[in-house]
Amino acid sequence: MTRGATSMVTFRPGEQNGCMRLGDGAVIHQVHGAKIGADVGSAVFSNFLLWRERPAAAMAVRVLIPVAASGVVLALADLDGLSRTRRGRYVLAHMPFSAQAVRLAGDALMGMGAYRRSAPMMVAGAAVIGAGWSHALWPRPLTPAVPAAKAGPAGGSRASSG
Repeated sequence: MTRGATSMVTFRPGEQNGCMRLGDGAVIHQVHGAKIGADVGSAVFSNFLLWRERPAAAMAVRVLIPVAASGVVLALADLDGLSRTRRGRYVLAHMPFSAQAVRLAGDALMGMGAYRRSAPMMVAGAAVIGAGWSHALWPRPLTPAVPAAKAGPAGGSRASSG
């Protein structure tokens, strides 16, 4: 096999790779099967390690595996194709920073529950993660009604002569 052009992608802030911007890629990659598998698998194994009171190993698993999976998916996956799928469109429309923060808080709660050996706390963390993924169901903030622009006289605008 010859070495030449690779399939590795180099992202720079604001730069586009084909049609995909770095910001969109960072959101889209979260629904790639390999990334979801790495996230779920590392969380389960990390929770097991936390339950067994091995916090250093648990944190390494909980952080390093998802970061490595993100790097691989961002570099090698067809994110443009993924963005055209149902889940890709969903995550682009319904995964703002606030929803990602809710998911992260749920993961932290689940990890704390595992460390404290509290199954109810772990279930609560999983529910918070589910709420983060359910951003489309969140109530929308009320926007004040914008009054219609007042129409001037029938002839259009007035021009004063002086």
